[in-house]
Amino acid sequence: MEHNDIVVGTDGGAGGAWAVRWAASQAARTGARLRVVSVHHRQPGTPTGPDVSGRERAWAVVTAAVADARGGRPTLDVRGSALPGAPGDVLLAETRSAALLVVGSQGRGALASALLGSVGVHVATYATGPVVVVRGRADTAIGTVVAGIADPASAERVLAAGFEEAHRRGCALVAVHAPTPPRTPAEAPSAGLGTLVRADVSETVTRLRTLFPTVPVEVELTTGNPADVLVAASRSAQLVVLDAGSAPSLDPVNHHLLLRADCPVLLLRDTL
Repeated sequence: MEHNDIVVGTDGGAGGAWAVRWAASQAARTGARLRVVSVHHRQPGTPTGPDVSGRERAWAVVTAAVADARGGRPTLDVRGSALPGAPGDVLLAETRSAALLVVGSQGRGALASALLGSVGVHVATYATGPVVVVRGRADTAIGTVVAGIADPASAERVLAAGFEEAHRRGCALVAVHAPTPPRTPAEAPSAGLGTLVRADVSETVTRLRTLFPTVPVEVELTTGNPADVLVAASRSAQLVVLDAGSAPSLDPVNHHLLLRADCPVLLLRDTL
């Protein structure tokens, strides 16, 4: 597998199907090769032997998913694999040599908490490369790309990815920074910090616009709970881009978006 591959995991369910379709569209946009992976467990009591029935089911899932991905895209390069093991561990291994890992999530609101599941949380927490969790209005091609900026240190990475994704989609970029409310008066930001953050973000936006001059961009420095602000922004977006720092980590804002966002969420990693 090459480093420009997009890998998508599916178990044949509705969430997996949406993930495959989103990943196929992304592969078509970027010219990447798409690799569809389904994971099967070995039968209890046969730790070294193949689970033939599980493997056959996994291959059936892969075959259907590959056909779905190719629908309307006859030139798309799609491969499929049915691999044994624990789903979270197998998918994490794929991220080490892939450009992007895509997983699905079913449902919205409170239901999504149960349906994202341990595999999605595990992958989002421990992946060393970028991950997209496909959820909400997974099939929308209408709306903006939202870049959620947690702090000036991550602004460059998030904005660069946001500009690139907006350019691919021919849509506008909205850069949103909502400072985390202080828990105590001692944690309250100094006067003028918001102005400094806006200036830093605006400087980065100005520089990146020279690379993507056709992308309309808006910078929003707002107040309120960052998770709630970004969830609200996701309702009119087709993708939310967030920084996830260095693995393993999944901060409360990112975790909330994975459960509540109304569109797919791209988590970036600090690979330095």
